[in-house]
Amino acid sequence: MTPLVVGLALVVLVLAVLVAGVLRSHAEILKALHELGAGLELERAADGPVPVTIDGVVPPRSADSPVPDSLVGTTLDREAVAYSLQGGATLLAFLSSGCTTCQAFWSAFATGTPDAPAGARLLVVVRDLDEESESELRARRPAVVPVVASTTGWDALGVPGSPYFVLVQDGRVVGEGSGASWPQVTTLLGQATADAELRGNGAVRESRDNSVLRAAGIEPGHPSLYEAS
Repeated sequence: MTPLVVGLALVVLVLAVLVAGVLRSHAEILKALHELGAGLELERAADGPVPVTIDGVVPPRSADSPVPDSLVGTTLDREAVAYSLQGGATLLAFLSSGCTTCQAFWSAFATGTPDAPAGARLLVVVRDLDEESESELRARRPAVVPVVASTTGWDALGVPGSPYFVLVQDGRVVGEGSGASWPQVTTLLGQATADAELRGNGAVRESRDNSVLRAAGIEPGHPSLYEAS
């Protein structure tokens, strides 16, 4: 009987050590994630989702990623709306009613339209009203900046969480990302816009040079293009 009791005690001791190790490992992982700025916003509205806040994390997006022709949804007054994404620049601010980090942006948009990169039109995009706290959204509704409820818009642009910002120019994404404040976001997207303009200027110069060469009768393969200097 004694050997059996001793054996059971050893098994319990080993299990206790294993459980303690797992819990310690889990705690270290959570601490590391917190230090990296990733985590779940657990302060939810009574009838809202648990939003995810992702700071500085940008999912890979190929250059030919599709952008919908329009952002389609409803206003907070449940009126159908559609905003074109194919002409000019539009900055989409994906926010949530229950995201604590989003409150800084709701406050920044409260009284007017802040300056956006590339002179972009600013739109706030939330999920469909049955997925949000409608009362919280109405309490935070900006005075000037339009708010569009559009889960399809979130899905079409692959938005990973809130707050998240996507700058669309002439039907393509030229910048995207997140931050803890409006100045951080404008700096991030301003750099992306400047890079996109440089790439665009290169394409413009190439097109202009090709036009000049064609006007002179020089087409691809012309012997003058291969003459030694």
